[in-house]
Formats: sequence, C-alpha cells, structure tokens
Amino acid sequence: MPWQVLIESDVAGLSNHTVVTRLENNLMTPLRADRDFAPEDVEAFLMAGYWNDDTLGDWLSYWSEEDPDGPQIIGLEGTLTNREVYDRAQRMAGALLSMGIVKGQAVGIQMANTPEFIITYYGIALMGGVLLTMHMPYRAHEMVPLLNHGRAVAVVCEPATEKYDAPDTMRKLKRVVPTLEHVIVGPGGLIPDDCVSLAEMFQADPGVEINDPPNAADPVLLCFTSGTAAAPKAVLRNYHSALANGRIYGETISIDRQDRIMVVPPFSHVFGLCCLHSGLAYGAPTVLLRAFTPELFVEVVERHQPTLLFSSPAPVAAALKSGLLTGDLNSVRQAVLAGSIVPPAVSQALEERMPNGKVGGLFGMTEIILTTATPLEGSIDERHHSTGRPVRGMEVRVTSPESGQVLEVGEEGELEIRGYSVMSGYLNNAQANSDAFTEDNFFKTGDLAIVDLDQNVRITGRVKDIINRGGVKINPTDIENLIAAHPAVTLAAIAPMGDDIMGEKACLFVTLAPDASLTFDQVIDYLSAAGIAKLRWPERLEVVDDMPMTPTKKVMKHVLTGMVSSRS
Repeated sequence: MPWQVLIESDVAGLSNHTVVTRLENNLMTPLRADRDFAPEDVEAFLMAGYWNDDTLGDWLSYWSEEDPDGPQIIGLEGTLTNREVYDRAQRMAGALLSMGIVKGQAVGIQMANTPEFIITYYGIALMGGVLLTMHMPYRAHEMVPLLNHGRAVAVVCEPATEKYDAPDTMRKLKRVVPTLEHVIVGPGGLIPDDCVSLAEMFQADPGVEINDPPNAADPVLLCFTSGTAAAPKAVLRNYHSALANGRIYGETISIDRQDRIMVVPPFSHVFGLCCLHSGLAYGAPTVLLRAFTPELFVEVVERHQPTLLFSSPAPVAAALKSGLLTGDLNSVRQAVLAGSIVPPAVSQALEERMPNGKVGGLFGMTEIILTTATPLEGSIDERHHSTGRPVRGMEVRVTSPESGQVLEVGEEGELEIRGYSVMSGYLNNAQANSDAFTEDNFFKTGDLAIVDLDQNVRITGRVKDIINRGGVKINPTDIENLIAAHPAVTLAAIAPMGDDIMGEKACLFVTLAPDASLTFDQVIDYLSAAGIAKLRWPERLEVVDDMPMTPTKKVMKHVLTGMVSSRS
C-alpha cells in the first residue's frame, strides 16, 4: 500500500489531525536532493574557488589543532574552547552511530541558541547526518509535516518547562511520524525513561569509529521555508553550498580570530547558521544570546564586548527603545541588520551608538543564504537604504513579475538570483522547483526590488503574500483555511499590516454568517486549541461586510492592507 492515513487524536495540537505519510521501501534511506546541481556548474564553482572540499569536520579539526585553547563558544554560563567543542562533537557523533543512525539520515532539532545546539549540529555533521531545523515557537501542528518530509529518525529538544513540555510532545509525535525512533533531551531537567540524555551523549565513548565520514558533496542541512502544509518547501544543503556562504561572507567583512561574533538570529534560521559558519571558518568565537529580551541583549553586549553584531532589526529597535543600553557600543566594529526590511531609522539610531563602527546589511533567504552585502566603506545611503552589492560569484537581476522581461536599472520588479549560493532545488517538490527557477537557472525570490547603477539592491516588498514578522516568514494559508472552517465565518483572509518594530504583523479579515459574531479573543482561543504556534497568530481582527475580490474570485490582499492602514 503506497499511502497510509494515520489519525491521532491525543497528540497535543493534533486533535482530529490527519497526517498522510508515504510508505515506501526507501522510507529510512538517506536523504538526497532530487534536483541536483548541473555538472558544469559544480565544475565552475570549484574552479573559481567559490566551493571547496571543506566539511565542518575539517574546520573543527583544524582549529582544535591550530588553537586548541582558543574560545569558540562564549555564553553567560561560560566559555568552551576549540578543543572542548570538537571533543564533545566527536563523542556525540559516536553516540548517534551507536544508536543506529546512519549517514544521510535527518535528525531534527528544536533548541534555542545554546552550546548544546551548536555541539549537536557538529556531532550530526561529523557522522554524516543531516540537521533538520525547527523554530522554537513551533508546536506539534507545525512540526509533524517537517519531520515527515525530512524522514527524521531522531529529534533533539530542550527539557520540559512550565510553558512547554517538549519531551512529551516529541514522544507523542513518534506515533504520527513513522520514521521517528529517538527523542534526545538536553540538560537542565528530567529525562523521561524512554528518552536519551544529550549530556550523556556528549560524554560517550570517544573511540567509536566513523567509517564513512561525509565529503563536501554530501547533505548536511535541511531547512524549511514558511510552508508548513502537506508539501513543505524544504532546502537540502550539501557542504559545498552551506559552508561557502560563511567562508566568503567572512572574507567580505574581514573576520579573524580577534573578533567576537554576537549572533541574535536563531540557529534554526539560515541567517543564524551563516553567522555561525563565518565564525568557525576564521576561528572567531560565537557569542550566544539564548533568546532575545532587551535585558539579556544588553547584558551580553556589556559583558562580552562583541566586535561583530548580527541581528534582525526588531530586536535592535526594542533594545534601543528600552532605555537599558546606557553606554555606547564601543567594541562593535560592524553591525549587520538583515532578515526583514530594515527601517533606515533603526540603522541610524544603532550607528549613533557605535563610535568605532558602522551599520550595514545583507540579503539572503533559505533558498540562497547569502547574495548581497554592504561594504564597510559604503556610504550611509548604501548601508542604511540597501542590502548592498552581490558578493563575488553571485548575479542579480530584476524582472517583470507579469512578463518575465529583464528590467532596466532603477526599475522595480522581482529580484532573481543565480550563483554558487543558490540551492539546487526543493526536496521532493517538483512543482515548487518548476515555479522557482527560470529557463536560464535564475532563482525567483518573490521579493520586489530595485537595483541601482552600482548594483546595490533595495528590497521594496514581496510579490506574494508571505508576512515578514521581524524576520520570521509567516505563510497564512493554512491558518486562513482553519479559520474559514469556524462556524461563524464565511470567508477569511490574512493580510500584512505595517508595524514600526516588527516591520509587518498579521491582520485577520473575516466575513460572518448571518446573525453570527466573532471576537479577537475567540479567534485566539480557536487557534490555540488547534495547536497553532503563537508566532503565527494574527494580531488584529477586522470584520467586513464583503471581501475585495478579483474577477476570478481571489481576495485582493493589497486592498485589505490599505484598509487596515486607513483605519489605524
């Protein structure tokens, strides 16, 4: 039987949720991209030096020998050296192999920016596994399709807290993710009897032989875009494309061992991972911020004096407005804001607090990781009003979203990108691949942009309706469908509304059945009961008599956005 429908009624967040899983003979086989790089592109990228044969194991081994006592991970709890990180990662790799996990299989992770996340990632990489990332706010509803799509055999999570019992959730997910066999729980709490202790894995037998270590063409990362429906958009990265970004970006901004890199974006996002790779490539330690609050942000900055600061604009804006940052950021030579459209006022306000540094930006996304970056020597206009120029080896152009025609300098259209940093394709999603690439292999970003004479790229909006809330991309489609099923609702649509801090937030528009009523609190209770993660909830409700529709009966979301702006 090629398909099986599993209905699980007692998994938190999955009440009456139907999970369709494909049962094939190769269900447990290693992951491989179904749309690979063209051989001529691989040769060109290697010849030009954009790609090389490095793996994470090579970098870890090098720094463990070159600078064994040098710091690699700096946190509020202490510092781990290059040798300590490599040793624990090797033990982790051996423990995974001893559990029966093999090269090419995916291990999911849902952890904050902690030493445990980094060491787990490196341990998975050393034995040839694939890290499958999941954002911290996700719950069962969001995680099941990701774990199923990646055929995850294990998942790593944090211990239970008052607000979220991650181990219990993961154990229940084993019932609806047929490949999932192991739940690994981090330190700091109780380890359920049927789970594995991550701390013990870090102390496992170091003598387990890795007989088939990965090479640079093997997969190492599986990251997902905003889609969380039956066929998520999953990007499978090999070492060639994953590590090239960190290496070349580190070269672009001259990272060296004297730097201390503070990473605010989560490691579950490619922005955070690119920062991590850049530091490891050049021996610079990563300064951790477990989770953002203005208080923690200021404490980490003041205690550890980072020289490089990477963040989306929302945390920086919140920290500056909090009044807690009383002194200047004297240690920071460069701050890089990215992940969502950056308000120039935020860049300016931050740079005013950096007497020895400048603020710039970059452009990337899950499918690309890195395309453009602002040069340190760039003008204020370049650094605060654009995402910079293409880094070496990358090409950009702007086309008409309607006709596909390449537009002239200064014209607004869809940003398209080609080069070594672009993914080979989505995993097991032929239709998405067909839609995403042009005949000459440019990737269609879905972002609106303007490119000037100096090749500076300014992002002006999005072609589609993904809501960009502080760097987190929210696809509203499945939530719209869920709300449309509410007894009081006849039609539901979610559109972006502008926000000074987050850039965008979600506004829910509904039309109601006769004599029906609906409050915002009722909507939130409904979504919470359905297991929808809080970060994906709408933050405003508008009840309308009629939805603005096209002749083909599609909701005109730009009209909805205009409506909510006029009512603000």
